[in-house]
Amino acid sequence: MDTRMDRRSFIAASAATAAVAASGIALAQAEEAPAQPVAAYDCDIVVAGLGASGFMAAITAAKAGAHVIVVEKGEDITAPNGLYVSGPFAVDTQVLHEKEGGTTLTVDDVFYHVMSYTKWTPNPSLMRRCLNESKNAVANLLEIGYTFREANFRFETPFIGEKGGFHLILTPLDERFELWTKTLENLGVEVQFATTMTSLIQGDDGAVTGLLAEGPEGLIQINASAVIIATGGYLGNEDLQQRFLHIRGLNVARGGVSNCTGDGILAAEKIGAALDIQYGYCPCEYGGTNDKASRPAKQDKYDQNYAFKLGYYGNLLIDAEGKRFMNEGMLVDYPMSYGSQQTLRNNPWFALVDQTYVDALTNEGLYNYMKARGAQDGAYGDPNTNWFIGAYFKDRILDRLPEDIEEGIAEGWLWKGDTIEEVAEKAGLDPAQVLATVERYNSFCESGVDEDFGANPWYLTPVKDGPFYITENFQSAWSTFGGLRIDDQCRVLSNEKFLPIPGLYCVGTEAGSLYYGPYYDVPGYCYGLCIDSGYIAGNEAASFVQA
Repeated sequence: MDTRMDRRSFIAASAATAAVAASGIALAQAEEAPAQPVAAYDCDIVVAGLGASGFMAAITAAKAGAHVIVVEKGEDITAPNGLYVSGPFAVDTQVLHEKEGGTTLTVDDVFYHVMSYTKWTPNPSLMRRCLNESKNAVANLLEIGYTFREANFRFETPFIGEKGGFHLILTPLDERFELWTKTLENLGVEVQFATTMTSLIQGDDGAVTGLLAEGPEGLIQINASAVIIATGGYLGNEDLQQRFLHIRGLNVARGGVSNCTGDGILAAEKIGAALDIQYGYCPCEYGGTNDKASRPAKQDKYDQNYAFKLGYYGNLLIDAEGKRFMNEGMLVDYPMSYGSQQTLRNNPWFALVDQTYVDALTNEGLYNYMKARGAQDGAYGDPNTNWFIGAYFKDRILDRLPEDIEEGIAEGWLWKGDTIEEVAEKAGLDPAQVLATVERYNSFCESGVDEDFGANPWYLTPVKDGPFYITENFQSAWSTFGGLRIDDQCRVLSNEKFLPIPGLYCVGTEAGSLYYGPYYDVPGYCYGLCIDSGYIAGNEAASFVQA
C-alpha cells in the first residue's frame, strides 16, 4: 500500500503534537509526554474500518468525488468480516425484479414488520431510509462484480416466496477479495492496513477534523473534513461485552478472534458523543460453545465438537438452577432471533439428553429419528410442513458423536452419568431439582402438550434411558450490536441536546440507532443495514465536505 503523504509533506513530531494539543484532544493521561505522530496525511474523508459498512461508505464517497483514506486494523484485505457474509436483505433491487415471478415486496412491508418486531425502538426515519437506499447499496455491489440469487433462507422468515428479499451472494470468496482490492484501487481509495484508530481530533468549534491511528510505523495523524466510524462493534472486547450485554467471553464464531474492540465507540464517547439505548448481538446459529473446548463453534457448521449440537437440536434445556427456561423450539427454528435472547439471559445453559437420543443422532440423524417417531403415533404430521427446520437436518448424521462426547468429558464441559441425579451432580447442578424438571418435561413428551412454554411436539424429546449426558453451553456470535446514537443521515449525535457533531458519522454494527436485541427475524438484515448505512454515510459525508 502506498503510504506517501498526500498534499502535505511530513509534519515534524513537535509541530504535530502542538497542533493536536491545540485542538483540545488529550492523547494520554500518563504523566510522561504523549506519543507524537510520526506522520500526517490529508484527505476529504477518513473511514475507520473496512468491513461491510466501511467498504460501502468508502466506495460511495469516492464515487461522489471525495478523496478517501481508510484505516483498517486487519493485516490485509482478507481480514474484514464483511467479505464472509452470506448475503444482504434488500428491497426493490434488480435481483428481486429479475427472479422468476418478480417480487411483491415493498419498503412498507419490511418497515412495519421490523418496527413492530422491535416495538419501535430503533430510529424509525433512519430505518426507512436504509430500506429505501438498500437497492442502491446492492447496485453498488452489482456494479463492482458481485452476483446474487434471491433465495429462501433455511430458517422461517416473514418474506419467503413471492416477496423474497434475501440476496444470496454467489461470488466465490477469493473473487470477493479481488473485487474489493480492484474497486478500492480504481476509485483512488487509500487503505492503511494493520492500523488502528485511537482517537478523534476536534477543532475549536467542536467539529471533527480527523483522527489519530496506530500503524506499523507508529502513531499517525489523518486530517479530514469528515470521519466515518465503521469499526465493527465490541465482540473482541470483554469489558464492553460486560458493560453493554452483561456477559463476558462471547465466542467469536469466525476464526475465534475478533479485531472489533469498540474503538469507534470509545473514541467518540471521549469527545462527548451520545450512546444509544439498545444493545445486542448476532448469534452463531450452528451450536453452542465453551471456552474449555478445543473445537468450539466456528465458521463452518460442522467443524465443532458435535456434542455442541445438543444445545440446539430440540431437546431439554435447563439453566444453572436445574430448571427448564424456554421453548426449545425457538432455538431450533429461530436461533438468531427469538431463541437467542433466552440463552443470553441464561448463559451458560445446559442440554440434557439420554442414550436413546445420542444413538439416534449418531446412527439415524435427527430428521429421520423425528420423522419415524412422529409417524409412529400420527401426532406430528409431515415434518416437511410441520417442522420447518427439519429439512435442514436431512442427512445430517453425527457419526462421530460418541468420540466427541468423550472429548467433551475429558475437557470438562460435558458429563455422563448412569442416573439423572449422578449426571446432575457431576455437572454441579442440584440433583433433586434436575430430576423434578425431567419428570415434568417427560410428562409433556408423553402427552404431546408442553403446558409450560408451548413447544412444538417435534422438540419434546424424552429423557428416560441411561446413561445420561449434560453439556454446558455458552454463546457464540458473529458480531455485536449497539453503540453510538445517530440520526437519519448517520451523523453521530452529542450528549448536548442530541445534536449532530459536525463531521462525524457512524455506520454498521456500532450504530446503536439501527439495531435491536434480539436480532431481527429477517435473514441478512445485519449485513443489509451495514451496507445501507454505509451508502447513506458515504453520500452524506461527501456532500458535507463538498458544501
